[in-house]
Amino acid sequence: MSSVADETRARLLKVAGPLFAQHGFRDTGVKTICDAADCNVAAVNYHFHSKQDFYGAVLAEAHQNAFAMRPMPRASVGTPAAALTAWLWWWMESMLHPGRPEWLQTLMAREMAFPTPALDQMVKRSIRPIYNELTAIVRRLLPRGSRLTVVRDCVHSVIGQVLVYKHAAPVLHRLSAMPTYQRGGLARLVANVVTFSLAGIAAIAAQKPSSRSKKIRR
Repeated sequence: MSSVADETRARLLKVAGPLFAQHGFRDTGVKTICDAADCNVAAVNYHFHSKQDFYGAVLAEAHQNAFAMRPMPRASVGTPAAALTAWLWWWMESMLHPGRPEWLQTLMAREMAFPTPALDQMVKRSIRPIYNELTAIVRRLLPRGSRLTVVRDCVHSVIGQVLVYKHAAPVLHRLSAMPTYQRGGLARLVANVVTFSLAGIAAIAAQKPSSRSKKIRR
């Protein structure tokens, strides 16, 4: 692919994200995107084959770029607690960074509310590798042979502690409960999530296998 074609493809990906976030997939025309990218309307089909495939590439590219500040820490490095701390620093700094484009959150919210086939592509290319790395860390914190359902429950509990600050930010601001994202504020937040997660996972690990699978009775 020529450098000119590369530049055209890059411009299309750059301008499409905010437009898809503002108007949604169905109400964003290919011509509107191509006009914004200053290229021929046929460029989308040339580079991406279809509008749906183009949208999938935009979503995956935007999500990957949001976590591209530095490499993701590996699950096998250091003690399990150190690995969790390093991973959470990386993920939370990327998720909550004030420089993260606002349109990305809007685009993701639209996709969660009205999923398209593009979500499958984004999960495969970007979300699953991140999820798998946290899963590997949590496995190290649990007894060998722990059931997958137990591992995943712990993983989702860790994730949930962070997502509340992203998805419920407008409410937390109105409750005067939104933390600052300066280095000191982020360090305090990471330390809290790490402490809470380690204690919770340790409590799960201390349970007898039979008690983990019992249903809660009312």
